[in-house]
Amino acid sequence: MRILWNEIKKIWSWKILLLLFVVNIVLFFLVIKFHITYFPNGRPTLDSYRIGVDMVMKYGADMDEAELADFKKTYRAQVQEADRYLQSRKEFAEAGIRSYEDFLNIDRNNEKQGALHSKVMIEEKVDTFWELQERKRLIGFHDRKGAVLDAYKNHMDAKQQAHLEQSIKAGYYQVYSEVVMANFKDFIIPVAIAIMISIVLVVSPVFIKDRAGKMLELQYAAKKGRELYKTKAAAGLISAFVVITALLTVYFGFYARNHTSMFFEVPVHAMIGEFSWYDPTFLQYIALTVIAIYLLGFVFTLLAMAFSSIMPNYVSLIGIQIPFVFGMMMYGLSYLLTNIISLWMPQWVVPTSYSVMAVVAVIFIMLMWKREKKRDILMS
Repeated sequence: MRILWNEIKKIWSWKILLLLFVVNIVLFFLVIKFHITYFPNGRPTLDSYRIGVDMVMKYGADMDEAELADFKKTYRAQVQEADRYLQSRKEFAEAGIRSYEDFLNIDRNNEKQGALHSKVMIEEKVDTFWELQERKRLIGFHDRKGAVLDAYKNHMDAKQQAHLEQSIKAGYYQVYSEVVMANFKDFIIPVAIAIMISIVLVVSPVFIKDRAGKMLELQYAAKKGRELYKTKAAAGLISAFVVITALLTVYFGFYARNHTSMFFEVPVHAMIGEFSWYDPTFLQYIALTVIAIYLLGFVFTLLAMAFSSIMPNYVSLIGIQIPFVFGMMMYGLSYLLTNIISLWMPQWVVPTSYSVMAVVAVIFIMLMWKREKKRDILMS
C-alpha cells in the first residue's frame, strides 16, 4: 500500500496540477462557459424554458390528453390577450392588423406591417407574443406527430420502426420543449473533452517518466521491481478516477446554475425530438452520461499507460495519442455519450463499441505486462 501511495504521489506533481488547472481554465472559457452563462440563450429559447417550467409545475413530469387540452386552453386565452393588445393600439388597426391571426399572417412586403411586427417582437419584446409563438410550436408538433413520425420511419429499419410504433401505442406525448435537453448535450460534450484531455495529461507519463530517468535498471534488478508496473497501473487508474470525479463535481457545480432540476423527473420521451430505445427520466439520462464518461475515462487511461510503456520519448507518446483523442472529440462522443440511447442508432452499436474499446484497452495492458516480465535489463 505504501508503494501504491508513493506512485500516486509521483503522478500528482505540482507541475501536473498546474497544467491541469491551466488546461481546464482555458477549456472552460473557450467551450463550456457559454452553455452556462447564456442559458436560456435569447428568445424564443427563454420563452421555451419558462413555458417548460410552467408545464412541469402545473402538469407534472408527463402530460395526458386532458392536460394537453388545458394547455391548448391556455394558448387560446393568450390569443385573446394578444387580440386585445393589438386592438388597443391604433397604429395596428390602421395597418390592417386587428387580431393575432392577422399578426401571424402579415404581408412581409408591407413595410408598415413589417415595422409594427418588429416593434412588438424586437423593440418592445412583448412576452405574450413570444410565448404564443412557442406554445403554438409545441401544440403544432404534437398535433402533427402522425405525419412527423411517418417521415421519421422512412429513415429507420424494421426494429426501430417497431419500437417507435410501440412507443406511440404506449401513449407517449412529446409536448415538453427540447431546450433543456439540447443545452445539456451541448454542455456535456465539451466537459467530456476536458476530462479526456486531463486524463491523458495525468497518466501518460506514468511509465515513460521512469525510463527517461534511467530508473528501470534499478527496478528490474529486484523481484519487487519486476512487479512495479502493476502498482503503477493501479495508481494510474486511481488517479484517473480522481480526475474524473473532481472535474465532474466542478463542472456540474457550474451546470447547477442553469436551474434545470425541475425537469429531472420528466421522461426523455416527453421532450420534442427525443426518440430512445429506453425510457429514462432526464436525471437518469444525466446519470447514464456520467457512467459513460467514467467508462471512456478508464479506457483512455489504460491506452495511455500502454502507450507510455512502449514509446521511446514524450514527443512520440503525444503523437500516437493525438489520433485517438481527436477522433473521440470529433466523432466518438456524439455517438457514445449524447446519443447513448438514441433510437437513431442501431441498439447494438453503443454496447458493442464500449465492449470493443474495453477489450482492446485490456489487451494492450496484458501485452504490456507480458512484455515487462520478459524485458531484459540491458534492453530497457
